[in-house]
Amino acid sequence: MEQSKILTEVIEDLQAREKKGLETYGTTLDRKDLTTSQWLVHLREELQDAILYLKKLEEIQNDKVY
Repeated sequence: MEQSKILTEVIEDLQAREKKGLETYGTTLDRKDLTTSQWLVHLREELQDAILYLKKLEEIQNDKVY
């Protein structure tokens, strides 16, 4: 099966993100030192960041409309 350009780019982005995480934190997501609750906190914090980015982008987009 042929892979789309978008999928290829997403895979490359994920690989780069994992490399950056390894350089920054010295570990990958294979780590075993976090509890399920701690993983959930990390996820919530990442999603909160994403919502902030979304809000900012909406403001930028709305400014362009007017």
